[in-house]
Amino acid sequence: MRILIVYTTRYGTTEKAVKLAKKLFEREGHVVEVKNVKENPSPVSYDLVILSAPVYRDGPHWELMDWIEGHREELEEVPKAFFLVAMHLAGSVFMGKLHGGIAYAQPLIEAFEVPPFYGTLIGGEIDVNKLSDEDRRKMKRFYLALGEKLKDKSLYREEDVEAFVRRTLLYYDWFGKHFRRGELEKVKDFDFMEKVREMEEKLDAEG
Repeated sequence: MRILIVYTTRYGTTEKAVKLAKKLFEREGHVVEVKNVKENPSPVSYDLVILSAPVYRDGPHWELMDWIEGHREELEEVPKAFFLVAMHLAGSVFMGKLHGGIAYAQPLIEAFEVPPFYGTLIGGEIDVNKLSDEDRRKMKRFYLALGEKLKDKSLYREEDVEAFVRRTLLYYDWFGKHFRRGELEKVKDFDFMEKVREMEEKLDAEG
């Protein structure tokens, strides 16, 4: 399978996760190309496109969203998955509305007629000394709203990247390969739990 990973990064954590994902996909025998959005890569001729960006201003970084906007039609023809890098993984309800967590991905999901078949969040990192003045002010306000103080912190775990790669490949095989324009009908009756039961039976048979 030919995989394109398109990403943008702000302070390097997303790029680190992307490099590990590339290594893990290649270990499974796939051909992987990694492109920064600044290279404006074409998604045409790939079997799978992985989208990755840090969360910024309550959504995927605008550089990735701008690239998606510029290639929307081509992206409708290819299966997509994503991971976003964030510091507020669990999310919360504030004044009756969901904030943080996977809600950060909503603009990315809504950008498509045929949405990504899988996506998740991966923990980010903060090195206060590396933050720009503007980002430091924004992060201070963010943590004040959580009742905390801004400080160096890392939520990044290689195990989360590994889990993303495993699940992306598994779900691509189950249903994701049909998440392209004109093929969604093939998985309209997909039964997730039936697939899980099949896996359980296979594992039991193997002992």
